[in-house]
Amino acid sequence: MKSTGIVRRIDELGRIVIPKEIRRILHIREGDPIEIFTSEDAIVLKKYARVRELGDYAEAFCQALCGAFGFSAAVADTETVLYAAGPMKKQLTGMKLSSAFVETMRQKQALTVRDGYLISMQAEPVRSVAAMPVLVGGDPAGSVLLLSDDPRLSIEDAQLGALKAAALYFGKQLES
Repeated sequence: MKSTGIVRRIDELGRIVIPKEIRRILHIREGDPIEIFTSEDAIVLKKYARVRELGDYAEAFCQALCGAFGFSAAVADTETVLYAAGPMKKQLTGMKLSSAFVETMRQKQALTVRDGYLISMQAEPVRSVAAMPVLVGGDPAGSVLLLSDDPRLSIEDAQLGALKAAALYFGKQLES
């Protein structure tokens, strides 16, 4: 663990303030859920990603979307691709999403782009991207994506419909 040199006291109600600098670095905003657990002799605070609860279902859904349409498919939380299938699986899994992509999902907007969209600063631009936000209680919890680096593939209405259905399905699963 990296020491920050910042020390805080616990108040009479057992609360502690996470310093603004740390919240900014980790993209933690007011109202974001935080998971609390222990690890050996430490208390760990981690930004909670509800989409991780989907586990095998998300991975299987990615495989189904890939098989049906020939695109790479992925499920992400609000910042990172968690599950992926298809030709770009290794490139996508664990990829940090770009701030422009994250902002589009925060605004609860669908995204369809062609010709070299950069979904992450860690990777090469992809030819075609379609993404739908996964909403839980009206708030964005993640996204479902179809991607291709093949210039011959383009995202059609059928693929967008399937993507929207996947996002709605995942949102309903996480609400229950």
